[in-house]
Amino acid sequence: MASLVPLPPFAPASESWDSYLARFDCYLQANELTAVSKDRKRGLFLSLCGPEVFETARALVAPEAVQATPWDTIQEKLRNHYAPKPSKIAARHAFYHRNQAEGESINNYTTALRQAAMHCEFRDLDDALMDRIVCGVRDIHLQRRLLAKPDLTLQKAIEEAVASEAAERSAQEIRKSSSPRLAREPVPVHHEEASSDEASSSEDDDVHQTKRERRKFQQKSKGQPECAGCGGNHSRVKCRFRDAICRKCSRRGHIAKDACGDGT
Repeated sequence: MASLVPLPPFAPASESWDSYLARFDCYLQANELTAVSKDRKRGLFLSLCGPEVFETARALVAPEAVQATPWDTIQEKLRNHYAPKPSKIAARHAFYHRNQAEGESINNYTTALRQAAMHCEFRDLDDALMDRIVCGVRDIHLQRRLLAKPDLTLQKAIEEAVASEAAERSAQEIRKSSSPRLAREPVPVHHEEASSDEASSSEDDDVHQTKRERRKFQQKSKGQPECAGCGGNHSRVKCRFRDAICRKCSRRGHIAKDACGDGT
């Protein structure tokens, strides 16, 4: 049988020692090498583990030559070096403080809890996982529903959490798909509309004001007097509206709107 792709070297920064050893066992299985002698397994491992692990193994078994050291001894020394067994109390402390992170799915959270429980030595792992899921989920509404179930099990807790997570995703997708349609709908704008008489009066005021300003400018430029009663270019004594009644203030003596309050 042709050999498969060689096993990549061990990278302590990105992989645990137990994980690498498990991958080494899988490599042996894939290449039908599980039944070979321990000496050959030692040779395969030292050839594949990478220069860093090889030098570490040499240092740990010195002064004995690494290639002559029993395979079980090499495994034990490397495990103690790369993965010393943590305190059970410390491991449980980390487990009980592991909450669901923002954006972390319930499945990923459950997997992380299982990894955190590896050195906790729980008598009932399922109960410990169920308790931590209920206490550690971010969704407060989901947490209340789980707490309200008297016969809750780990499997039921995971199923409820996964269903709640899927429902929330669906609701978000519905809201997103509805947003563009709502954005395109015209928003009613309410304006206060003046009555036709008020609008007409306002327009007339603007027109009269413009005319008065134009006349004032023309009179000033020509040095002509401005009549206070009608705004004309003549003196007040010559104004033919001296006895007229103002339609705005009902007083006598002017018709110009800006004369209201001044004329008599």
